[in-house]
Amino acid sequence: MKRTYSLILFFFVLLCILFLTPNSQAVTKVSIKQSKQNTDKKIDEENSKEKKKKEPKEPINESEYNPVLLGALLESPGSYLDKKIKIRGRFSSFTTLALDYKPAMRKSKDYISLCLFRADGKIPLSELKLAYPVKEAKEDPVIRELEEGDLVEMYGKVFSTALDEPWVDIISIKKIESANKNSSNKIAEEKDKKSNDSTKKIKKNDIKQQAE
Repeated sequence: MKRTYSLILFFFVLLCILFLTPNSQAVTKVSIKQSKQNTDKKIDEENSKEKKKKEPKEPINESEYNPVLLGALLESPGSYLDKKIKIRGRFSSFTTLALDYKPAMRKSKDYISLCLFRADGKIPLSELKLAYPVKEAKEDPVIRELEEGDLVEMYGKVFSTALDEPWVDIISIKKIESANKNSSNKIAEEKDKKSNDSTKKIKKNDIKQQAE
């Protein structure tokens, strides 16, 4: 009796194994397939993100931006409100002038502010508020390498005239001339001037000696 019971139990277990094993394998295969699909999906998403990060910024249409002198912009900021403009000036420094002012809000966590020199000297032009997105500034080599005195050309849009002053969103910025180059030119001009003065003095002395 015991032997018969053992045989029945053995065959029962064997049947269970035969019936359950294929299902188990099928479940395992489905799980592996789903896992692979999820992994592939994540990889595709990451690749898509990386691609978006690496995509270069589209160039602007420069013809849409009207060249404006700094003096004209400061004299009548309202005339340029909501208009695309192109301005030139010497870079002074990074400031907070265009940031966190409620009537013309550009938050300091999202933007940086730049300042230019006045056209007639080395006094910062604080009346002109220039804001540039932090995200774009981080990827812009021109911004990272700017030095005091560099001649820059900015393309932007006047978004406010709060305080009767122009507030400009910078869309693109170019460096036209390095401050070092400008300094070198001045030094060269001074040397040429000194050389010319020395030549003139020598000629005058020669004339005096001949007269004597």
